[in-house]
Order: sequence, then structure tokens, then C-alpha cells
Amino acid sequence: MDNLLIPPSPELTTEEIQRFSSYAKQLGKAQSAPILRHQNGQDISRKKGHGIELREIRPYVSTDDVRHMDWRVTARTGTPHTRVYTEDVEHRTFIICSFSKDAYFGTETTFISTRLTQIAALIGWRSYITRDPLSMLTCQEQSFELTNIVRDWQTWGQGLAYLTKIDNRACSNQYFNLPNHLLVKGSNIIILSDQMFVSEKSRAILTQLAKHNRVHWLSLEDANTFSIPDGIYQFSHQKKAIEINTAHRKEAKQRYLEQFQKHHQLLVSLGIPKLTFNVNESPIAIVKTLLNMGALH
Repeated sequence: MDNLLIPPSPELTTEEIQRFSSYAKQLGKAQSAPILRHQNGQDISRKKGHGIELREIRPYVSTDDVRHMDWRVTARTGTPHTRVYTEDVEHRTFIICSFSKDAYFGTETTFISTRLTQIAALIGWRSYITRDPLSMLTCQEQSFELTNIVRDWQTWGQGLAYLTKIDNRACSNQYFNLPNHLLVKGSNIIILSDQMFVSEKSRAILTQLAKHNRVHWLSLEDANTFSIPDGIYQFSHQKKAIEINTAHRKEAKQRYLEQFQKHHQLLVSLGIPKLTFNVNESPIAIVKTLLNMGALH
């Protein structure tokens, strides 16, 4: 657990991402959430339905309904198997990761970018365990990497590990941007981002996403950011040293609070809850909170 809370390096390896699969098994079940009804007539229910079209027969997992057990295949193979119908795969999770250069910073346990990536890993591995489809979008500057359905989990882990590379600080954007024509419906969308400036184009895209999906924005704060002692600091990504004093801290904190409020009001207007946690909190505890409040299936 210590290596989870305080990793030896903010840059995670693919093997460390893989090890989060064991932690995902300890997360427990999600709480029930009310059905969301949208103007287009779509209903998003947290409960898997029993469709009439058989999609596949696969090994049974603990979250499956025993009424859908395929006893013939179970008897033939000696391993419990269940029938999956079309509506059983409507529980889709869509993770969006977008970090600013400020995310590659931390004062106590680890970087914000690292903790957000750990949360993404736990959410992803839980989808793998529950056999629910997972989609992933990573945003860096104007570059987007979209995986409609994750099938190669080794490559997915490599992509998450890459997000924690400190060199990404140089190419990170302060503005939250989404690709054009991002069409997603009937999904649980979890946005993992420290960005508070949203481009006009992305506001329109977020509006559409919120109409057809259940969207939550998760961000992290480092409470010590505005308590750094006076002095001259040289950060690796900046050529010039930075002087920090009481006046600078006060001004920076005021700017942050003003932008935080604007960002919060924007998300409220779009119907997107914003969840803010302390970067030093356990990623397991954070994901359990998402499950308990119904933000995750």
C-alpha cells in the first residue's frame, strides 16, 4: 500500500499499471443510481437488462446474474459459463485523461498526473474484471489518442504509464480540448483532468456528451501548493528561476480560486458534477467514493 500512496517515482511503469488489477478486485460493488431520462428519449439505467439477442457465452464472473447461467456449456466444460445478451453490454465506461503542465507537480506523496493515472488504472481494471466495455481518450495539446474499446490491455497499460512521463510537461496544454465529432452515447464518462480552462469548441462538445451520457469531472488538489516557503526555485521545465514570496503566493491563490469557481459554474450549467479530491488521498478510496455515489457501475 505504501508504494501505491507514495510511489518511488512519479513516472509509473507498465508493470506498476498492471499490478493495479489486484487492487481493483477489492473495490466492491457500485451503488444503485436513478435512471437518467434525456430529451432524445434514451434511458440510461445502472442495471443490466436481459435482452432477447444472445451476444456471447463466456466464463461466469461473480457479478453475473445466476439466472443467465448456461448449464449445458457449464456441464460440458466443467467451468461455470453465462449467457450475455445485447442489453447486458450497455454499461460502458469512457475515461478521458487530459493534464496540464501543472499536473506534473506534487509537494508530498506524488504528482497530480501520477495520482490521476492511478485512478484511471483502477477504473480500467475494474471494467476488465466486470467484463464491461472500456473506452479511453487521452488528450495532449492538439493530439488525441482514442481507443473505442480496449482489447489489448498490455498496450493500454503502456499508454497509461506514458501519461506519467515528466517530459509530457513541455507539451501539455492549459486548455481542455476535445476532438471534433466525439460521438458517445449511453456511457459513464469520467474526465480525469486538472485543467480549468475549457475551449469554446470543447464546451459545445461537453454539452452534447452531457445530454447523452452520465458525465463526471474528477480533479485533484495539492493543499500545500500555496504554502511553499519563500525562496528562489528552479523547476526543470523552466529556464528561469522563480521567486516565491508571500505576495506571489497570495496572488496565485486568488487567481486559482477565481478560475476554480468559473470552471465549477460552467460544469454546473452543463449538468456535469465536479469532484475534487486531495492528491495525497488513496486512489482506492477515491474510486470507492465514485462507486458509492453511483458515478461508476
